[in-house]
Amino acid sequence: MRIIERKNSLKGSLIAVAVAGFCCEASAHVVLDKSEARIGASYKAVLAVPHGCEGSATVRLTVSVPEGMIAVKPIPKPGWTIAVTRGAYARSYAFMHGMQMSEGVKEISWSGGKLEDSFYDEFGFAGFIADSLKAGDKLAFPVVQECETGVAKWVEVAAAGQDPHALKYPAPQLRLAGGASSGGLVAGDLTISSPWSRATPGGAKVGGGYLAIRNSGKEPDRLIAVSSAVATSVEVHEMTTKDGVMTMRAVEGGLVIAPGQTVTLAPGGFHLMLMGLKEPLQQGRPVGITLEFERAGKVAVDLDVLGVGAQGPAAGAEGQGGKEHMNH
Repeated sequence: MRIIERKNSLKGSLIAVAVAGFCCEASAHVVLDKSEARIGASYKAVLAVPHGCEGSATVRLTVSVPEGMIAVKPIPKPGWTIAVTRGAYARSYAFMHGMQMSEGVKEISWSGGKLEDSFYDEFGFAGFIADSLKAGDKLAFPVVQECETGVAKWVEVAAAGQDPHALKYPAPQLRLAGGASSGGLVAGDLTISSPWSRATPGGAKVGGGYLAIRNSGKEPDRLIAVSSAVATSVEVHEMTTKDGVMTMRAVEGGLVIAPGQTVTLAPGGFHLMLMGLKEPLQQGRPVGITLEFERAGKVAVDLDVLGVGAQGPAAGAEGQGGKEHMNH
């Protein structure tokens, strides 16, 4: 594998992306495997490419790095050549150990390989989300997918008030959460972190939900109800294995979160069951749920929907809830 670095203006390529039409119909989008990142923290971006262009194999993938993601480095990919374009940032950003960064990688392109339409693959890079950004903002990662025949340009960004799901060729988007020091979503004495789910195949009526709940208070709390607009009902279930036999049952009376402990809902133990799905859970499209606690009250949470076979959020994103007490 060769890494080629070139330093020139992106103006021409960005204009071409903005005005060009799209040639390829797609049944699934190029998306970020992890669609949320914390401000002031490292972030590993993984672009999931589920198909080619109307049956044609992908031979080049180019992503534009948004303003505010700094210190970017592409991840080597066997069989592909990586080319990076560097340029000046719109402003100078504080980085680690008091450093100031005013330029860096603005575009990454993988080429030289061949991803058949019938295969799925991932292209990755790592960087840092500047601490000057704001929680709730979204960063768009325009992607141009070139195939042996045709080009798919995933560059559309929803305007204010527009539903991004209505776009035909949406750019992958990253939602920004509070700084890493916040450790997750806080509700009373509880901290909720690492919420995620898996994509479901078409026609599936059941999905799973996973997260961690930390109780930093002096009194126990209890998760007494869960609801979601995408399911007719949501229940807390527990999976156990005894004498080689796996069983699953609904948790009666609510799930207790004891003082000073973290309850982790994960595959193979406690987890949420979203039953009677009204639509499939799609990778890259977060699913909203509402958790109701006995003391902390109702808390709205978005589950990041990962791939069908995902085992959890990327390394570095899952530790916010702590692992000192995992219930199974």
